[in-house]
Amino acid sequence: MGRRSRLGIYSGLYAIFYSFCLYKNLGGATFPFFVIGTLCYILLCTKEFGYTWKKDTALLAVLTVLIGLSHPLTDKSFIHAFNIIFSFILLFYIAMHQFSYDKDWSFSKTLYNLLCMGIGAFSKFFTPFTDLSEYLKSKKQADPEKESGPNRFLAVTLTVIIMIPVLIIVTAILASADYVFARMMGDISNALFKEATWLKVSLLSIFVFFFVYGLFVFLSKLPFTPGNSERKTFDPTVAVTAGALLDIVYLVFSVIQIVYLFIGKMQLPLGMTYAKYAREGFYQLLAICFFNLILVLIGKSLFSDNIILKIILTVMCACTYIMTASSVLRLILYIRYYYFTFVRVLALWALFVICVLLTGLLIHIWTDKINLFKFSFVFVIAAYVVLAFSHTDYWIARFNVSQMGVSSGFFLDSDGYDDMRYFQRHCCLDAADVILSLDDSETTEKFLDNNKADKPLNFRNFNVSRYLAVKKAGIKTH
Repeated sequence: MGRRSRLGIYSGLYAIFYSFCLYKNLGGATFPFFVIGTLCYILLCTKEFGYTWKKDTALLAVLTVLIGLSHPLTDKSFIHAFNIIFSFILLFYIAMHQFSYDKDWSFSKTLYNLLCMGIGAFSKFFTPFTDLSEYLKSKKQADPEKESGPNRFLAVTLTVIIMIPVLIIVTAILASADYVFARMMGDISNALFKEATWLKVSLLSIFVFFFVYGLFVFLSKLPFTPGNSERKTFDPTVAVTAGALLDIVYLVFSVIQIVYLFIGKMQLPLGMTYAKYAREGFYQLLAICFFNLILVLIGKSLFSDNIILKIILTVMCACTYIMTASSVLRLILYIRYYYFTFVRVLALWALFVICVLLTGLLIHIWTDKINLFKFSFVFVIAAYVVLAFSHTDYWIARFNVSQMGVSSGFFLDSDGYDDMRYFQRHCCLDAADVILSLDDSETTEKFLDNNKADKPLNFRNFNVSRYLAVKKAGIKTH
């Protein structure tokens, strides 16, 4: 019971800390403190239940902290959103990893257990009540003379709960009888309930407390079996047949890409523009690349080992490499005409990630020595950390501005870059140093308005990019 008592204290303090850091503040300076604090909380809970901090958790913890540190350094809402998503996924995985022997888990089993952990935390949501009840019973048995203590506490609590609606009714009646009293009660009500910040923060803290308490109670029961208990019971015939048919189509497509795009020096049919050609093919190929990754993973995970199936999956991977290369070329064609945007840079990043994941999957087809989930998970997070720190909007704005009025041998528009609307609507304050230097008052004004640059800054929501942009623009935020 002592462990549960300390877990309750840790969880209560963490819930308050969580609300302080994140309540209506998803892009501020408190996010790295939240990440570090959560890691400390996981460490305390791990030690409380008698487990040691695993050595390979250190890399995951470092990546999580790096994501947290990138948060107040950028004003990009996309990065903020995925910082939160990846941080929560990492923290959940670290908690599960600390209480599990997951060295030999397959990709699918790891995902399944992560889902079970979330459901398990909710299944233990009301555990604090049962633990409190057991604690009171144990105190009663240890010292029968103090039996009236808990009874008095429960009596007072129930009385307060019952009196709340009575007080509301009485106050309403008295308010209708006296204007001064009604006005005073109205002022008090507005102060307490107009935005109900204290109530929302309290509810958030209570929810977090019950969830994290239940989560570690669930994990302490060691709910996950060690090793990989999955058995491949499916006959590979179906997979071989389906894969062979897909490979035929992929091979034909790949040959066309090699002959036409690579050897043919990207010559386009008469009447087709670069932009149209790139736009028509890129997103479809990107979707097929993701689809092929999933297919190869399913083929490896659910079907019995078979040399023919391995060859078919390898051919599928090879064709996916060609499709990825084709996607890159098409995207470059599009960039040559329309220059850089965040979405286009993000697409190049995604294609690079797909290529590396495909390499890991190809190795996994022929050997089980690589833990595919850990390899994929760590690489994707590491690649994302680079993206989070890159300040992509700044580099995009800087490069595109450098092409204004310039005739380039690479870009196809002889008049140079002129899309001011992109700066106004889509660039965040990371690009302020470049955009505010433009001799275009309309663009700079709309850029600042769109990013709400006059939003007041304080300790909780402080953001380095926003502060530097406001300082450069000479805007007063108070």
